[in-house]
Amino acid sequence: MKLAIIGAGSPRFPLLLHSLLKRSDIRLDELSLYDIDQEKLTIINQTIIAALQEHSKPAFTIHIATTLVEAVKGADYIFSSIRVGGQEGRIIDESAPLSLGQIGQETVGVGGFFLALRTIPVVLEQIEIIKRHAPNAWVINFTNPSGLVTQAVRSLAGFEKIIGICDAPELIATHVATIYGSSDQDVSLKYFGLNHFGWVYSIEVKGREILEDLIANHLDEFIALEPFYEGMKSHMMSSGFIPNEYLYYYLHADRVLANQKQAEQGRAASIHALDDWLYTSLQDKEKSPLDLYNTYIDKRNGTYMQMESGFERNIATKFSLLDMENSKGYDAIALNVLSSLQNGSGDTLILNIANEMNCPDLDILDVVEVSAAIQDGRPASRWPCPSLNGEIWSWLSRMKRYERQVVKAIGMRSEEEAIKALSMHPLVEESRAPLLFATVMDAHTRGGTPAILV
Repeated sequence: MKLAIIGAGSPRFPLLLHSLLKRSDIRLDELSLYDIDQEKLTIINQTIIAALQEHSKPAFTIHIATTLVEAVKGADYIFSSIRVGGQEGRIIDESAPLSLGQIGQETVGVGGFFLALRTIPVVLEQIEIIKRHAPNAWVINFTNPSGLVTQAVRSLAGFEKIIGICDAPELIATHVATIYGSSDQDVSLKYFGLNHFGWVYSIEVKGREILEDLIANHLDEFIALEPFYEGMKSHMMSSGFIPNEYLYYYLHADRVLANQKQAEQGRAASIHALDDWLYTSLQDKEKSPLDLYNTYIDKRNGTYMQMESGFERNIATKFSLLDMENSKGYDAIALNVLSSLQNGSGDTLILNIANEMNCPDLDILDVVEVSAAIQDGRPASRWPCPSLNGEIWSWLSRMKRYERQVVKAIGMRSEEEAIKALSMHPLVEESRAPLLFATVMDAHTRGGTPAILV
C-alpha cells in the first residue's frame, strides 16, 4: 500500500509522520514524500524525519520524490497539504485588505477568497495527474480553504474520491474531555456547517449528552481553556451550540480589524519568520532537530488567535514531538480517515463531503462539513442536518452561495464572475468588491505571487 504526501516540506508534516509511525491499524508499504520546494523537504528529511526514523524504525519505506508524477504514481491514498504562493502570498492576503477596512485572514473573507483563486487551479492540475497515474487513489485534502477546495474538485474535475478534513471542530472535544475528566476519545461531537463556518449541536461524553449542561454550568471553564471563546459567549448561550472557532471573525469583525491594524506584525508575517527560523536552525548540526521543532510548535501554538482576538492563550504544557498524544489533532484526523477507508471502521468523523440528501435545503452536490462515517468504502453523513435558527441558516445559505460562485468563477476563468463572488461574501460590502479585488490583485502582482485565474 502506498501513501503519497503532497506538501511534505511543511513544518506540520513531522506531526503526521510521528502519528503514522505509532499507528498499528494502518497498513503501509511505502510513504512517498513530495514538495515543490525541494530544499525545504530535504532539510526536513535530513533532520526531523531522520530523527523520527531513528527513534521509531518504520516498517515501511520512505521515498523522497522529485516530481509529482513520481510521488503519486500507483498511490492508493494521497494527502494534499499545499500553500500556493507560500507564506509570502499569505502575507499579502492578510495585509492588503487592511488598507480598505477588511480583516486579513488566510481562509476568511478577502484573504481566503484570494487563497482559493490561486490554489484551486493548481489543485485541479494535480487532480488530473492523479487521475492518470493513481486512478484508484483516495485524496484526503487539508489544503486550505479545505471545504472550498473539496467543492471545486468535485464540481470542476468531476472527481468524487476526495474527502476534506479540518481539525478545528475536533479541538472542542479536547476541551470538553478536560472539563468532564474523560479521555478525548470518549467525547463524540455532532457537527454541521461548512468548513470554518459550522456549529457543534450535540456533545456526548461516554454516551451521555452534555451540551446543555456544558453551556449552562461549565461555559467559563470552557472559555478558560480557549480564551477567545469569551467573545462568543453570548452566541453560545443564545444558540445552544458551540461554534467553530473561526466564527469569531464573523461575530467580531470590527474588533479583529482594529486589533490587526494595531499589531506590529500580522499572523502571516509571524509564521513566516518562525518558519524561516526553523529551516535555518535545522541546518546547524550542533543542535537537536527535535528540540528545535518542539520550540517551533510551542511558539506557533502560543500565539494562535491571540493578536486577532486580544485574548492571551495559556499553554500550560511544553510540546514534545516524541511524547505527543492528541487523538483530535489534524494528523490524527487524517490518519483516522485513512484507517476508516482501509478497515471500514464506521467511526464518527467530521468531514467535508457531498451533502447528498442530508440537508434538503442545500443542493445534493454541495460540500458540507458534517459528522459522518466511512462505510462500504465511501463517506456519508451519519445524521440529518439539525434544526437551525433563522439567523444561523441565513449565514450558512449566504456562505454557500458565495462558495458556489467562487467555483463558477474559477471554472469560467472569469474576473467578472470572481468579483461577483467576492461581493457575495458575508464580510464584504457588495459595492466595495471591485476595489478590493483590484487592490489585492495588484499587491500580489507587485509581490510576485499573482493571484490570477489560470
